[in-house]
Amino acid sequence: MPTRADLTAHLTRLAGEARWFSGRTRDWEMTRVELLPWIAEPAGQRPGVRSAVLHIRYADGDTERYHVPLAFHAGGGEPVEAVDDPEAMSILVECLAEERDGFQPRQDIPLGLPPRRYGGEQSNTSVFFGDVLIAKVFRRLEEGRNLDVELHEVLADSGAVAKLFGTWSHGGVDLGVFLEALPDPRDGFVVACEAAEGDRPFTDEARALGEQLALVHRLLAERLPTAVIDGDALSRTFVARFEAALREAPLLEQFRSSVLTCFTEVRGMRLVAQRIHGDCHLGQALLTGGQWRYVDFEGEPLKSLAERRRPDSPCRDVAGMLRSFDYAAHIGGGEESWRLGARAAFIEGCAATGRFPSELLLAYEVDKAVYEVVYESRNRPAFLPVPVDCLARINH
Repeated sequence: MPTRADLTAHLTRLAGEARWFSGRTRDWEMTRVELLPWIAEPAGQRPGVRSAVLHIRYADGDTERYHVPLAFHAGGGEPVEAVDDPEAMSILVECLAEERDGFQPRQDIPLGLPPRRYGGEQSNTSVFFGDVLIAKVFRRLEEGRNLDVELHEVLADSGAVAKLFGTWSHGGVDLGVFLEALPDPRDGFVVACEAAEGDRPFTDEARALGEQLALVHRLLAERLPTAVIDGDALSRTFVARFEAALREAPLLEQFRSSVLTCFTEVRGMRLVAQRIHGDCHLGQALLTGGQWRYVDFEGEPLKSLAERRRPDSPCRDVAGMLRSFDYAAHIGGGEESWRLGARAAFIEGCAATGRFPSELLLAYEVDKAVYEVVYESRNRPAFLPVPVDCLARINH
């Protein structure tokens, strides 16, 4: 075992380079590394596996916790991330099958399948086991149930999400989830970008995406509590979020008048609210067997857990997907007709649960674009023109 100081230094370097660490561009420090109990101790050639929880503090006083499962080999030296160690990941699946402490299987667990880490950018980390099972390791930890686990349980029999194989937790905090590996999955964002690049219409795919999202919304409304949102309160929330975003991204000041005018349009409305996806975009949908499946129900990563669990209008999910079509058109170089066609077809597909007032949909889309300005400023400055262009369109 490395010394605690060496381990802290090693994990600090690791976090600073990791895509899953959303604070890497901010002023931060590692205040503590918490080692959880051994999942499996080193035995012969098999590594020991245990999780580290990184306690992060930012210069502005914010704190976060991140989860890094580690593999420790008998020869000593620095541990490696368990997601990069096939033997360590096999041990995790064995723990699930044997229902060891913290692991809860929901059905028979296949063993002996070769693990392979997914190489795409994600705020969590997924490892495929053959073409049957995915282990998704949660990175940023929060108290209580993980929203992705919770909503996969609710939607388990819908055909709109992957099948749930089991969960992994410690002390009431979810550390990971085990899901069905969908056959030949294609990332929705990649599919859309390729269509835009090839100047191929995306209307059929977008309409089907909308129909599947309408199904998700209908089932969540039937199976979980609903509420009512007052339009005046919603307008105040939009405005408060804009003012908070403005403090971090001053470039938003040029859009103040048009944005605030947009937000006033929702005053006086009474909206049915329910649990929603919360971070709906093309990258959260997989095309498999000719059908769409929605994934990653954790909500927007910059929002608090309470905000993400609170009932909201399904219009937020619709607006999120509309923003995603803008990103696909930008990256794929699609013509304006491509972008507008995809948006219109998606809205048509969503109409199974009713149409939204255009003023409401625009307000949610603008709110999302404001969020994107902050996110891109922090993480991907090269993509900042996408939300800025959205705000510029309503500015005229």
